[in-house]
Amino acid sequence: MYKEFGLWKEYGEKYQNFPSVNLYINEEVNALYDKDKLINYLNSGGIAAATSALNFPHIFTKEIRSGSFLILTDGIWSWPNDLPEYILNYNVIVPNDWYDYIIKNKYQISQEIKDLHKNVDWSS
Repeated sequence: MYKEFGLWKEYGEKYQNFPSVNLYINEEVNALYDKDKLINYLNSGGIAAATSALNFPHIFTKEIRSGSFLILTDGIWSWPNDLPEYILNYNVIVPNDWYDYIIKNKYQISQEIKDLHKNVDWSS
């Protein structure tokens, strides 16, 4: 349904068919980002899925986390809610075609997508 980005093989055994985060570390490209706008964009995605963060250790520190692990979306791409931290602190980059899409949309996600979680029946 979405183009997925940010699920890494480093999350554990179940993710061995996913790419390594190491393929997406590039300090030079990362330095070119308008980080304030990009991070705001990533943090404002609609919630497409949620689960426990216990199943997703921190990629770089291996720390086991508590709380929620969210998959966010802009309607085309989906990504985990920890992606902004990895961009800010570990020089992770996003695919060029996605960044081009973000710029084309002026770093804006539609309100309809931001409100996805409001249309989910959370009672079951």
